[in-house]
Amino acid sequence: MAYCPKCGIKVEGDPRPCPLCGFPIPKVNEEEREIVRVRKFPKTANPYPAYTRRVLNRIFIFITLLVFVAICFLFYIDYLLNEAFTWSRYSNLSIFSGWVFLYFSFGYVRRYYKVILGIGLNALVLLFGLDFFNGSLDWFMPLAFPIVSGVTVIAVAYWSLIRALSVRGFNAIGTFFAAIVILTMWVNFFIQSYQNETNLWSWIIVTVLQLIPLFLLMLYVKYGMPERIKQKIARKFHL
Repeated sequence: MAYCPKCGIKVEGDPRPCPLCGFPIPKVNEEEREIVRVRKFPKTANPYPAYTRRVLNRIFIFITLLVFVAICFLFYIDYLLNEAFTWSRYSNLSIFSGWVFLYFSFGYVRRYYKVILGIGLNALVLLFGLDFFNGSLDWFMPLAFPIVSGVTVIAVAYWSLIRALSVRGFNAIGTFFAAIVILTMWVNFFIQSYQNETNLWSWIIVTVLQLIPLFLLMLYVKYGMPERIKQKIARKFHL
């Protein structure tokens, strides 16, 4: 369907002169008309994520340069004063570990499983290096390795449970506190083992006694709390 550019009357096909005013109507190709119809409304795009990503990239590059300069400077000062690398090994390993943590924090790794495993591995490397620089692995194997590994496994299990069961709202909060209790008892077990004060049965009893109140609280929130209060709390905390 065509329109006269002068009088605006709708005309059938593309007649050369307008039947009303006689104005010559230009010939319009059907393909071009279809392209114009498709592109009538331009596709919207949100430039904010790309802009934020560019800013974060620049900040991370600047931090990386600072880390490189700091490591070189500390090595140089340590060797200049002691003619060997002594205290700078600890500080530079800590700085490098912090840089790796920032790498994950800046969103360069998208999958949460890889983020959790990467941060756990980074912590293990840091603690292993700090203990290794002392000349022996006194506390890494009996204490640091099982604690960090346990934290990583519990974090992965919690995230897998949330994703698999689509846990939301109060259930997610209750599951989180249950994971915190289990994690706390896991850490406490290995600390007591390292201090040769472990009693397995007492540890199990204490763990169960700490989980029972949490389990009862979760049951009350699920089945005993009035729906009006639950909705009020959900709106308050955006659950």
